[in-house]
Amino acid sequence: MTTATLAPAASLGIDPLDFGLADRLATRPAGQGRLLIGKAADAFTSGPCARPGLLFVPGAYHGAWCFAHYLDYFAHAGLACAAVDVRGHGPLPQHADFIRAGIADLAQDVIAALDVLDGPVIVVGHSMGALPALLAATQRPVTGVILMAPSPPANLPGALALPPVPEDAVRRAPADTEIRARFLATSPERDVSAVMRRITPESPQVLNDRYLLRVPVDPAAITAPGLCLEAGLDTHDRHPPGQDRAIARLFGFDHAVLAGQPHCMMYGDDWRASASVILDWHRKRFG
Repeated sequence: MTTATLAPAASLGIDPLDFGLADRLATRPAGQGRLLIGKAADAFTSGPCARPGLLFVPGAYHGAWCFAHYLDYFAHAGLACAAVDVRGHGPLPQHADFIRAGIADLAQDVIAALDVLDGPVIVVGHSMGALPALLAATQRPVTGVILMAPSPPANLPGALALPPVPEDAVRRAPADTEIRARFLATSPERDVSAVMRRITPESPQVLNDRYLLRVPVDPAAITAPGLCLEAGLDTHDRHPPGQDRAIARLFGFDHAVLAGQPHCMMYGDDWRASASVILDWHRKRFG
């Protein structure tokens, strides 16, 4: 495992909270979820010279839309890329049984997405999405695993549990104050209406699977190389110092602290900083 601390890069030109590209990309069904394709589907190709593509898995309350900038960035870098809306997220309906959906169910949608994509794939999970991404990586051959501000698996020594939420109703999406403070680490006056329009309520089972540490992941079942990105501005009540490094150590992944990056680094003001670290790691590993 290697660890680095990286300073943010300046972002240029694009409003980080403009997710309109997500509404213009091609989609494809995947289990009870759907894929948002950031590059032509035939860019996911097999063969000895194929470079692995990227499959992004969003965290709680989020859909594939949150990776809109990443999908454009990596497509322009020449990499196949897609993001998955797991069941009940993004524009997908929340059926009556959504209240009983847990992280293992979301992992089935990630597995279905991997099965749809042809060729080598690196699975990238953000926050809670790290857990279904890791579970999928234990059940399907992946070329790599990238975790962004990940939720801890239950078998992480010293993992931080959180107070559970009631399981008799879906959990309301976070308020604008929480989006500013926890997701973006931005000013109290920042207009976050673009995020508010797209986040969705969450299954209480999903949240309690994470909060009560109900999802272990066997590190021996993941043989692919990996990278764990730690957000330097993450809140310590959910991401205490050292936890992300410990997750990297558990799985034998590289570890990098992104100074100045918020929890939702894929649409923070300097989102290119995290994207460039992922691209650099990809190039060093796969050419």
